[in-house]
Amino acid sequence: MNYWNALDHPVPGVHLGQMNLSGHNAPVSSLPSGNAWPGFAANTGHNSAGNGGNGHFSGSMIHSSYASFEPLNVAQAGYHSAAGAYQTNVVYLDQSATQVAGVGGDGGNGNTASGGNVSAFGSVHGGLSSGHNSAGNGGDGTFSGSLVHAPVVVYAPVNVAVAGANSTAEAHQTNVVHFDQSATQMAGIGGDGGNGNTASGGHVSAFGPVPGVFPVAAGTGDNSAGNGGDGQAYGGIVHATFAFYYPINIAVAGYNSTAYAGQTNDVTIDQSAHQMAGVGGDGGNGNAATGGSADLFASIFDLIGSDTIATGHNSAGNGGNGHFEGSLVDIDIAIYAPINIAVAGYNSTAEATQSNHVLLDQSATQIAGVGGDGGHGNAAYGGDLAMQLLSDLHLLDHLA
Repeated sequence: MNYWNALDHPVPGVHLGQMNLSGHNAPVSSLPSGNAWPGFAANTGHNSAGNGGNGHFSGSMIHSSYASFEPLNVAQAGYHSAAGAYQTNVVYLDQSATQVAGVGGDGGNGNTASGGNVSAFGSVHGGLSSGHNSAGNGGDGTFSGSLVHAPVVVYAPVNVAVAGANSTAEAHQTNVVHFDQSATQMAGIGGDGGNGNTASGGHVSAFGPVPGVFPVAAGTGDNSAGNGGDGQAYGGIVHATFAFYYPINIAVAGYNSTAYAGQTNDVTIDQSAHQMAGVGGDGGNGNAATGGSADLFASIFDLIGSDTIATGHNSAGNGGNGHFEGSLVDIDIAIYAPINIAVAGYNSTAEATQSNHVLLDQSATQIAGVGGDGGHGNAAYGGDLAMQLLSDLHLLDHLA
């Protein structure tokens, strides 16, 4: 005897108390009719394609660099002599840092995740689901800890020329200095959702008498396509830079002499910072998330009070949430103190010339707890719902 032809006479030894059918993108059909299957569950959803992985970081990232540059140039001559001290410095100190922690991966593009069709013939007391599909969603980014960028620069050139009586002292100093202490710090950034993805739930159909309260759940929704991941950051992001630059240039000559001190400085100190924390990823564009149709053809012998038929809760291209708890700190200190001295005795000439060109960039861009933007040109639909019931007169007769 074929098991599935025994409509009213189940085969001894065959227990149909619970049956779990799960698949990926494949139709699932339960054929027996007339048998009550308590706890029946048919699930063809929960499919995923091209989703970005989550990023988790716990701890600290510290960038602490130290640079010291202290050149010394001294020239000394006796009386009726000449002393010359010449110093030329071209210095480039790069203490920039790029720190990235807890960043979720981006979702893939052009993916399809769909649930298969589900059909049930018989008394249904379980759940029929073909939804919960996701395609190209960005992973969440979670960060707990601290990002610290604390570089220190000490730059102190000294140039001295000393001459005796009836002599000449010349001290020349030329400095071209560039300090780069900029930082880019990112923590807890959710990945962006993919573009052109489709996540759809299959059709769900149930045929047969449904006695009692009909505790069936037919779900083809909860599909998501190209949604941005959430960004979460807990802790602190600190950018603390220190730059000390104080060149000294001295020329000293005796009486009836000449002292000349010339100093030229071209200094650029970049202490800018770009800090981002707890930023949700952007949703993808051109995505579709649809729920399949749910069809129920049944004889209702009681009031339907606890039925669940869901084809909605679909999302396409939604931006992720941004969460940040902690501090964003940008501390910049720059000390620039050039000194130029020329000293000559009586009946002499002292000349001190100093030219300075200084650029200090201590700007900061701080972004925290910002949700991502939703995608454009997306569609999210709920599937159709059809129910074939007996006439109201028949129902009233039955209840009477």
